[in-house]
Amino acid sequence: MLSVKNTKYINPGIGMRQTDYLIICESYIYKTGLRFLLEEMENTGKIYLSEDISQIRKTNADYIFVDIEIATPEEVDNQLVDIPMIERPTMIALIHQQESWNDDFSPLFSYTLDMSQPKSEILQLLQPIIQKKRDKEDTSAKEDRLSEREKNILRHVALGHTNKEIADKLFISTHTVITHRKNITRKLGIKTVSGLTVYAILNHLIDMDDFQKD
Repeated sequence: MLSVKNTKYINPGIGMRQTDYLIICESYIYKTGLRFLLEEMENTGKIYLSEDISQIRKTNADYIFVDIEIATPEEVDNQLVDIPMIERPTMIALIHQQESWNDDFSPLFSYTLDMSQPKSEILQLLQPIIQKKRDKEDTSAKEDRLSEREKNILRHVALGHTNKEIADKLFISTHTVITHRKNITRKLGIKTVSGLTVYAILNHLIDMDDFQKD
């Protein structure tokens, strides 16, 4: 049986997606306790509760918590085997004590969460795990929004080329370059050339060798 908890949250703003969770656990106390903790996290969306391991491939949760005492490594692996690696949710193993851990679970879970720990320590562990994935998704989403032409123009901007120089190199009009630059600024929310340069370097659109070649 799968139940869904729609949490109350503050509007996270345009373009910021909520994070959905699935908790697979037989213990009512552990399950509801973890749900309450997740409700305190920023941008929490839906929280699915279940005791059925088969729900792993039936939901689109971003994070899946699995009580390892209700499933074997083979059962968990069978639920994940048909999901492409790039589409797999972040898997977090729920353990009641370190002695219950089986090394065969290691390839299946990215993290472990000891439910015997106090609230403050569980939150301290959860926050960087969730934020790390959000930061990666936000950076990827920004880059994906740029067309190949915009990425190419961003490279030239980051290298310090003027609009006319970019137009001449790409065989387009200066007006077209200006339009693309406006779109890049709007999509990324970065207005300065220095900010765009940092973005281009961090997202591997250019590297330091490009400055020497130019």
